[in-house]
Amino acid sequence: MKKVLILVYIFLFKINFAQAQIDTISFNKTTRLIERLLEIKVDSSYNFIKQNIALAYKKKYAFGYAKSTLQLQRYYTLKGLNDSALLTAPLAIKYARTCKDTPLIINSYLFSARVLSNASRFNEALVQCVQAQRFADNTKNYKLASKVYHDLGYVYSNIGLHAQAVNYYKKGLAISSANRDTFNTANISARIGGELNYLEQYDSALYYNLKGLQNFKLLHHKRGIGATLVNLAGTYSQLKQSDKAIETIKEAIIIRTELGDSYAITILKNNLTECYLEKKEYATALKCAKEAEQLCLKQNEKELINQNYNVQFRIYEKLKNYEMAYLYANRSILLKDSIYQSTNLKALNELQTKYESDKKEKEISLLQLEKKNADQKSEADRKRRNIILFSVGVIALLIALFALILYKKFKESNKQKTIIGHQKLLVDEKNKEIIDSINYALTIQQSVIPSVTELKKDVKDAFVFFKPKDIVSGDFYWHTRVKEYLYFIVSDCTGHGVPGAFMSLMGISYLSEIINEKNVLNTNEILNALREKVITNLNKSSTTKNKRDGMDMVIMRIDMSTLTLQFSGANNSIYILHNDYLTELKGNKMPVGLYTDQLLPFTSVEKTLASGDKLFAFTDGLPDQFGGPKGKKFMYKQLEKIIAQNYSLEMDQLNKLISKSFEEWKGAHEQVDDVTILGIKI
Repeated sequence: MKKVLILVYIFLFKINFAQAQIDTISFNKTTRLIERLLEIKVDSSYNFIKQNIALAYKKKYAFGYAKSTLQLQRYYTLKGLNDSALLTAPLAIKYARTCKDTPLIINSYLFSARVLSNASRFNEALVQCVQAQRFADNTKNYKLASKVYHDLGYVYSNIGLHAQAVNYYKKGLAISSANRDTFNTANISARIGGELNYLEQYDSALYYNLKGLQNFKLLHHKRGIGATLVNLAGTYSQLKQSDKAIETIKEAIIIRTELGDSYAITILKNNLTECYLEKKEYATALKCAKEAEQLCLKQNEKELINQNYNVQFRIYEKLKNYEMAYLYANRSILLKDSIYQSTNLKALNELQTKYESDKKEKEISLLQLEKKNADQKSEADRKRRNIILFSVGVIALLIALFALILYKKFKESNKQKTIIGHQKLLVDEKNKEIIDSINYALTIQQSVIPSVTELKKDVKDAFVFFKPKDIVSGDFYWHTRVKEYLYFIVSDCTGHGVPGAFMSLMGISYLSEIINEKNVLNTNEILNALREKVITNLNKSSTTKNKRDGMDMVIMRIDMSTLTLQFSGANNSIYILHNDYLTELKGNKMPVGLYTDQLLPFTSVEKTLASGDKLFAFTDGLPDQFGGPKGKKFMYKQLEKIIAQNYSLEMDQLNKLISKSFEEWKGAHEQVDDVTILGIKI
């Protein structure tokens, strides 16, 4: 009935609207009410939309008719009635242009683009976006400019070009953020989060989804909150944070239930089942799957039903209920085949209908010929028989051809499943071998790096904030004692992960040889000897020549009898905290290793310490970490401020404070490098 109503409107309203007297205050009040209902209670909006359309037609109010038709189009989209929305779209555009209201024209073109995109008519959708952009170029309305980029992103997302979609969304986000437009900032951030899920950039997706959710909650915008939670649940699931994914999906289901969005609830129930399966809570997963199955069947969406059958097959398989696993696997295969065949069967039905129509026309023609001449009738009968036989033969051939294609497709599908299954096993085995190897490398690295307990044996107190970017670290710290001298070393090797770890093991081995075996005691001489060994080792491969490979390092030697500190540094410095006064000792501006500039001898600095002084050595991992409200570096100044302002704290408390500051600053950003900070109290 709704489609009939739309067609009647199209024929009735093919007139030129002229502005007439109308109570615009009352009309606009109803329009605002409709906008709120479309957000929180879609079904209740329909009668108000019909009321406004009828009033606008009666009063020949072009703007009101265009605005109400656009709202009707949005109603159909939210209800999943895309065909009805497609019929309504041209009316909204036509009468928006009649009243010459630029924002309304732009919105009409953009919503038409979204509806066409949902119908997979992407070329037409892009044409509508371009039309909207032409009008937007002539206005300085930032919201319209932002919306154009948003809807271009939406169309490209539906096409499957997610990288291009992100580019357009980010242009819209930049405009909205610059103008402090909270709603559009929230909406576009959530869109970007969804696209980054598709692109498997889950850390970035988490950042944008959380940003969108935060802004929607500020606005108390339920539909936005619900949509963003769906994206966020997908991100948590891919990050293997199953508990958070489940919590997020449950929250989204509550909101979608309040909004009456049964289609979204069905999708969320399927996703919730997947999360429980991922957590190996098979009984809970099965219960959730059964609830989702009823919703899927009610929606009658074959793709959703097939997703549900597939997950039930996997649950029963884990429960070792192979009879039910086989049942649901078979249902899934049959449903997949029916989805594939539906298009081909439709083509066959159309061919059969055409054939029947031709057949009837031929029969009428033959009856007319029979009245005129018996000889002509005989000839017509013969031709008719030949045509029927030929048509039947063609149809039989087409049916056989389609059957052969379907059979080959089925065999190919089974073959691909077997190959993919085998390849997955190989990839899983290789991944396990690699992870096991890296974990073993971690065990080796941990065995040569001293514990905090060992450090505390030689000084009053100490802490180490040691946070590798990957499993193993390119940073290392080391400690040894020779006679009355205590040596504390912190180093940042080129790279991180496995390459950096190899370099760190090499550095510890050489340092032990130089200090403990060769009895080289001055810090600058230790650095010179270490550099010579590193360069000799790296120059064994010609590919490493003229590169900046090696390590940045600080060496602190403390004479415990006189409390004299001797310090040397390669590209790094240390801090000395005396009461609340912080002093920095800087090292030489060159690394321990290959270097493009002139290699000069390392120098040393000596300073007398007092009991209770605190020394801090560190790598550049913390100062170079991106984060904070503007995504900038942490910087050395912030680290100095934390140490100086909290001079009275115990070392363990200071360690916790630095760790907390790092995590809060990093937030949803990725850790950029290994982080090491060594603190000792004399």
